[in-house]
Parts: sequence; C-alpha cells; structure tokens
Amino acid sequence: MAADTLLVTAGDVIEVQLTSETVVIDSARGRRPSDEPGHILNRMRLFVRETDGREQKYDFEETKLGVRETQRVAIVRGRLKRVPEPFNLILFNLSSGERDIFEGGLAAYLRRKPFFGPLWKAAVFSLGVSLVFWFVCNFITRQGQGGTMSVFLALMFGFLTYPVFWWLCATWDRITENMRYKAARRRFIAEMDGRVRVYAPGTAPAAAGA
Repeated sequence: MAADTLLVTAGDVIEVQLTSETVVIDSARGRRPSDEPGHILNRMRLFVRETDGREQKYDFEETKLGVRETQRVAIVRGRLKRVPEPFNLILFNLSSGERDIFEGGLAAYLRRKPFFGPLWKAAVFSLGVSLVFWFVCNFITRQGQGGTMSVFLALMFGFLTYPVFWWLCATWDRITENMRYKAARRRFIAEMDGRVRVYAPGTAPAAAGA
C-alpha cells in the first residue's frame, strides 16, 4: 500500500463532544461575509477507552455517524510518508453496526499515480511516430535519399501528434486510475469490515492497533 502504517484501534466511548464552526475563505479583495457566507464545519470529538485500558481522543470532521456514550467504536486511520500525522479512513460504530467512510482520506491512502505521467508517455509515442515517419519517408518514399528534409518532416509530424497523444494518455490514466481505486476501495472496506468484527460487543477482546 501507499501508506507506511495502517492504524486500527477500538474501545468504548466515554464522552462525545459535538462542535461546529463557520469557515469563511478570504479572497484577494478581503473577506466579504455578505457575498461569501462560508460554510458550517461540523466536528465530533470522541473520548475512547481502548481495549488495552488507555484513554484516547479522536477528532472527526463532517461525519454523519451517530455515536453516544457507552457504545463501542473502531477507528481506522492511515499514515503516509509525506503526511506524518495519521488521518481518518473509516469510523465504525460497532454497537449499531454502522460506519462512516472518509472519502478524502481513503483516496489519499489508496490511490496510485502512474510512474510515468501522460507527458512522458506522449513524448515516447510521439518519438516512436517520428521514427516510423522518418523510416517511411527516407527509405521507402525517397529510397534512402531523404536527407535533412526527412528528419525535419518526421520531427514536425511528431510535434503535431504530441498534443493528441497527451490527451489520449491523460484520459486513459484518469479512467484506469479510477477503476483501480474503486476496486482497491471495495477490497479495503471489505477487509476492514472483517478486521474490526473481533472488537464487536460480546466478542473476546483483542489487542488494539496494527
């Protein structure tokens, strides 16, 4: 996986704090509350007594999952090399059998960027087209007497095809990346559903963390 660490913790909720705040984005012309009212950001802080007896707090933004005191929860978080602080992936309410998925964190954790981007791929394809065009022009059309003109025409043809290849490669990467992410997302959620089941109320306690 792209992340260095996957963190899975579980425990009983001992306190729930719900807060909300208005977020206003400043523009180049300054803050204009009348034109840009901003949006309400809802936060939920859970104080959890984990299965090993420690008490920890966890913060969540814009979660729609209902949680109350005495219920048992499981929190799945990820940590990346470039983002040292862990971020939320899934919050499970094991007592009610519900969950909330934090799509932004999950995408950052699971998405894969191709090693060679569309610009590099387009350059390789354009170079290949130039070589083929030069070969045809120089050895087939002009019987090896194309000279500098064949090179110039091949480079010009490759240059003209570069934007087309760039668009095709960018479109292909976007489609395939989304397909791979959706498949990885399904597998990850199914894996976490099974993994946190051992923490459900009525089951034998397991060591929290991973």
